[in-house]
Amino acid sequence: MENKILLITYPDSLGGGINNLKCVLEQKLKEAVHGVHILPFFPSTADRGFAPVTYDSVDSSFGSWEDIGEIQKEHPVAVDFMINHVSRYSKFFQDFLKRKEDSPYKKLFVRYKDFWENGEPTEEQAAMIFKRKPKAPYEEVLFADGTREKVWCTFGADQIDLDFRQSETKEYIIETFCENGIFYGSLGCLCLYDQV
Repeated sequence: MENKILLITYPDSLGGGINNLKCVLEQKLKEAVHGVHILPFFPSTADRGFAPVTYDSVDSSFGSWEDIGEIQKEHPVAVDFMINHVSRYSKFFQDFLKRKEDSPYKKLFVRYKDFWENGEPTEEQAAMIFKRKPKAPYEEVLFADGTREKVWCTFGADQIDLDFRQSETKEYIIETFCENGIFYGSLGCLCLYDQV
């Protein structure tokens, strides 16, 4: 990626899909735009793509990996990698809701009871939290066993934060980033913009 003009667009904003975005880039913007930053195109449940269910596929309503690969032939491509949270409907969080302490994914999430002394922040601690939304930074979730618990949620209710104090979370990010074909598969190496 060179220090030149970068188009930032949602996958469906210019032409309705990634294959049509390629046409717009070639026919209208070829000389004007060097690279393209395609905002989230992964399957997602909220916030215009910023609540990813998985990183191993492209939402079929936007197109395919092949469509992104076609754009990359002519333009460097940057993508969003929401490293700080996943959708509450991801297989990881759904397994956690179903199996709670028996879930292999339980350490991926920030649980209030484990994070705060006595399970809740003091009034002083709560006042010091930078909040992205006009609400407390948690969601109270219902587990399959009927119990309820607060988990950290900085953004919307569908965007459950990941706990980077845990080695399991770091391993998940490394595996997602390096091994599932998103960044080093058919597309080659893509530039990234973290949302941390």
